[in-house]
Amino acid sequence: MSALREAKNLVVEEITKNLKESKSLVVANYKTLDVISLQTIREELQKAGVLLKVYKNRLVKHATKTLGFESINDSLVEQNIFAFSKQDDLSAIKTLVKFQKQYPSLKIVSGIYEEKVVDAKSLIEIAKLPSYEESLMILGNSLINPLRNLGIGLNMLIEQGKIKSE
Repeated sequence: MSALREAKNLVVEEITKNLKESKSLVVANYKTLDVISLQTIREELQKAGVLLKVYKNRLVKHATKTLGFESINDSLVEQNIFAFSKQDDLSAIKTLVKFQKQYPSLKIVSGIYEEKVVDAKSLIEIAKLPSYEESLMILGNSLINPLRNLGIGLNMLIEQGKIKSE
């Protein structure tokens, strides 16, 4: 086996490993994005626990085929970046959607979310979902509001003299 073929096999193995270890994947086209902008995106994604890589589409197609995600292969054209979300499902999606607004030349193409291949439109909708922490805050507020309202109501009744506080 030639050294070049061996190197390509190693890259395919790396992609396969990253796909297996990731909770989600976002594929974005960066064809007209300048280097400084790409570096800014990479640094922001790194803070969120996301691995950003540039691979040849052909090698990614080999890896996705072995894992059963070959339906993503139709969207792998032109120059793409691959954001592997390692810590949670939404960090890569939310960050890249935010940067897509800032850098219009960055185009989200497709991705893998909850073990399913999804298109760009679905990824943008998914980005609107609250994160785990935000969901917990919403739940906490919905549980505490009735108690807060009860306390306010009881206090008003005490002030009006309708009930006595002891």
